[in-house]
Amino acid sequence: MMECIVCLLFHIRANWAWHLLTAPDTFGSIAYEYEKNSYPRALADVWVGNAQTEEALAFLQQPDPEAVETFEIDLYSSFVLKGQIRKYFAFGAQLDADYRDRMYRAMDWLTRTDPLTQTANPPRKFWSNSQDDCTTLVDCRNTDNLRAMRETSVYLMAEETGNEATRQIYKAHLQRYVSTLLDIGMGEWDSPIYHGHTTAAYLNLYDFAADPVVKALAADALDWLFFTAALKYWRGSWTFPAKRVDSDSAAHFFWLYFGQALPPETLENDWLYALTSDYRPPAAVLRLAHRAFAQPLEVRRTHPHYENWKPGLYGPAFYETLYLGRTYQLGSLARGTDGDWQGLGLAVAAGSGIDKLHVSTADPHTIAQYENLLIWQGSTSPELTLPAGHVDTGSAMTFVETEQTWLAIHPLATGFVLEVGERATHGDFADFQRQVLARSRLTVTDDRVEYQGSQGKTLALQPRGGDLPQVWRDGQLYDWAAHTDMTDLLSVLEGTVLP
Repeated sequence: MMECIVCLLFHIRANWAWHLLTAPDTFGSIAYEYEKNSYPRALADVWVGNAQTEEALAFLQQPDPEAVETFEIDLYSSFVLKGQIRKYFAFGAQLDADYRDRMYRAMDWLTRTDPLTQTANPPRKFWSNSQDDCTTLVDCRNTDNLRAMRETSVYLMAEETGNEATRQIYKAHLQRYVSTLLDIGMGEWDSPIYHGHTTAAYLNLYDFAADPVVKALAADALDWLFFTAALKYWRGSWTFPAKRVDSDSAAHFFWLYFGQALPPETLENDWLYALTSDYRPPAAVLRLAHRAFAQPLEVRRTHPHYENWKPGLYGPAFYETLYLGRTYQLGSLARGTDGDWQGLGLAVAAGSGIDKLHVSTADPHTIAQYENLLIWQGSTSPELTLPAGHVDTGSAMTFVETEQTWLAIHPLATGFVLEVGERATHGDFADFQRQVLARSRLTVTDDRVEYQGSQGKTLALQPRGGDLPQVWRDGQLYDWAAHTDMTDLLSVLEGTVLP
């Protein structure tokens, strides 16, 4: 019965996604790698069989004069490859026979040898002003999402055309990547934009791989990708910490599977891959996304270096602590925010969605977190943008009453201490204020900050330059080598049921 309800809800969300994908509009362009936007929209019209189907089929089969070497079938950019694979394997029966034959010949020619080792003549660009162009026949860029699109696509083309040597090369690439994913994670970890792109690429591999070993690899990768997405997806939004935080399209992509929020008002092109795929995430992943387990719960994870395949970089680089409350999520990285990663995230329930605490600084800092307690210490004071709510600054600290979550912020000369509460743990907002004022203790000595929270827990932080900070929890020095611990999370997910 519960599985039927889950399927029904997915079907309802799918109808909305199809509605947005097939809204009357021009498809776009096939120049450069712009098919990443235009192909999903055209393919959607073909799938639903609407009034634009014939126009969409003509659009999808038009020659690309830039693709000289591959019979005017564009097989260069990773984003384009992802769409071409779905077009050929899922929509091949609706393509003209001569066009499908030309696609086959193009894939055959491209994968007779490893296209990543062959020089293109002439080299092509990804867009008019791109600076990261490749001289190879296929996209050479190695971000997780682009690599996933390339490796899954080249594998499937080689398998389809019987180019066994290339197939084995890319099977080995996929085995190495998925084993690394399951062992230490991905360099583009929890990205609010690229996590969905990587997932869509592995949906292609899962749906179309003939080799059962490779199909199983795809399933393992997808289970992992959906599990980590379920940690950061909450009430229709993506929460932090995260790497490569340019946008929030991953939240729209995973809304299709996880729901728990109002429908997005704008389309997500990668929906096309999900809507035409046979893969569905495990029940435990849905339980995690729906927070269908006893809360609060602390999860401790590590993430690898961005280019973890390089010598000396295989291992943890980011140390994340994530606390899943009933009405909030609080997460942090020991070394804070820098570069293209966001190292602190507080999301609180607000209406049908969330509101967030924003912390801005350009200077180095470190963070210690112990469940709902957090110490932020840097060289200069950061700028805080508080979530909406009642703000009380009548004492030496700032209290914030949001819809369901209470905050106490103790200012430091170069940072702050945060304690988060909610009705289930502290009573109402007035009770929370009384407990914090009566029981909390803040001690600052030299470069060490120690805080005793309103419920008796203690947290202390001492920065150590570029190294991981020293952190004490309840007086015990924290062992960073033992940081990864998701035992409690995995145990509570076993046997729980969806609401």
